[in-house]
Amino acid sequence: MDVGDVFTWDQYPYSNEETKRRWFVYLGEYKDNPDPFDDTSSITIIAPTTTTQTQYYEPGEMRAGIPFVRFSPNEGFGFTEECILDLAHRGLVIPQDIFLENLESQKIQIKGKISDQKLREIYDKIYHSRGYPLMLKRRIHENLNKAGISNLPKPKREKR
Repeated sequence: MDVGDVFTWDQYPYSNEETKRRWFVYLGEYKDNPDPFDDTSSITIIAPTTTTQTQYYEPGEMRAGIPFVRFSPNEGFGFTEECILDLAHRGLVIPQDIFLENLESQKIQIKGKISDQKLREIYDKIYHSRGYPLMLKRRIHENLNKAGISNLPKPKREKR
């Protein structure tokens, strides 16, 4: 899977007893310990999810002030209905082995790809989001650079 891929995950755990189909944007992966000689550190997938509950993001509504990116089906990224990528919190961070198991069983399917311009917009929202820890922002920055999306501001520690 490549940075910017849009994918669905069928039977994604939604609540204690319920599963549903969810849409995600793949932003790469990272190791808990970036030491290249540490092969015991787990690899984790970074993939924020979307919601079709767009009414909560309209001006004056409860989520209007949080960082988000809106998508519509006619943009050509694979989405089948209007949705919001909510970037207030770090999104899906899942162990690579569980992700790959669901990819191989075809519960996860690639549906499209986000444009470089839209990935820059997503990164800008993450860069300014208080819901993403610095380490995760840096990994996303690195993943986008490796994917050819350069000249992005590098995340720094916030001044206190």
